[in-house]
Amino acid sequence: MIVVIADDITGAAEMSGIALRYGLKTIVADDLDADVNVDALIIYTNTRSMKKGEAVKIMASLTKKASQLKSSLFYKKTDSVLRGHVLAEMKAQMQELNFRKGLLVPVNPSLGRVISDDKYFVNDELIHQTSFSDDPEFPIRTSNVLEMLGNEDISTKVIAKDESLFETGISIGEASNNKDVLEWANKVDETTLLAGGASFFNALLSKKYQLKNKKQKLAELSSPLLLVSGTTYQKNVQRIKQYSQLVSYMPENIFMNEATDNSDFEQWAKNIIKILLQYNRAIIAVDNSTDKKTDPNLLREKKAKITELILKKIKLKEILIEGGSTAYSIIKKIGWQSFIPTDELQQGIVRMQVEGVNDLHLTIKPGSYDWPVEWNFN
Repeated sequence: MIVVIADDITGAAEMSGIALRYGLKTIVADDLDADVNVDALIIYTNTRSMKKGEAVKIMASLTKKASQLKSSLFYKKTDSVLRGHVLAEMKAQMQELNFRKGLLVPVNPSLGRVISDDKYFVNDELIHQTSFSDDPEFPIRTSNVLEMLGNEDISTKVIAKDESLFETGISIGEASNNKDVLEWANKVDETTLLAGGASFFNALLSKKYQLKNKKQKLAELSSPLLLVSGTTYQKNVQRIKQYSQLVSYMPENIFMNEATDNSDFEQWAKNIIKILLQYNRAIIAVDNSTDKKTDPNLLREKKAKITELILKKIKLKEILIEGGSTAYSIIKKIGWQSFIPTDELQQGIVRMQVEGVNDLHLTIKPGSYDWPVEWNFN
């Protein structure tokens, strides 16, 4: 069995979509179960948005459980642009697995995210000069990979594809294309913690499995549909504005206040349900056009609360969420635990059946990824 532990839920979903490409029976869950009968067990956490100490503790505990499963492949899914507590979590996992070395290949060449000459580029632009510099939790201020990762008490080095891995410590593999990524996959052994993004995971699976030859038709969305946006990525913020008749922005009194009366959420829910009844779909978002700021954790909790309230009042068939932390907050609030991936719509965008809930699909994606261009939410 393949075991993946991801530092956020959108990363877990992305890994499950890649497993689907190879015809692997897959489940996405919040904990490990030794009795689960699947080819690929993808565990989601929310450690990327936690304090480092808590994140390390969770990752160490899950890795200890995973080590008892005797998996054929163990993989740590990190953010492709290295946000979160990447080195600290890897160090804890290496200790639990008794590994002296790790290989981190976070790049995603299909999205223009590459590492060259010790620097991180997005579509040929230094990453700190892109919109990732405005990330509300992990603003990226440098393009030097080691500086992006920060300091931990473990040896780290960025190495080119023709160099050997560190015998002790963490090697970060440079890669400018998928061929480079595949070369890293050919260098690994069973004494190395493997970590990184979707491209590296795909390369590792390609060594063992054959791609399914069946080309999937893009899934058609059912209705009623609710899209919850949790991204500040400007391209996607602007796209939402194109669907103004479907959008219900968080009311200012809810946005600004830490403690909000339930009647405020009831009133907001009425507005959202009115849109749903008229158009069979609605979008929940935050108006990012103002300079007003608030705690991003509180924002996620408020989006989770309104989503739970809508689900209690109307039977939805599709929920779409953009932004990993927002998705995690909603899922925890509602009480869902595991999901069966059914469609990889495109890389990083995966439609999943909510286990135990009939006729309801959840589709989640990272905030910086685009929805399929064929989907017109109108």
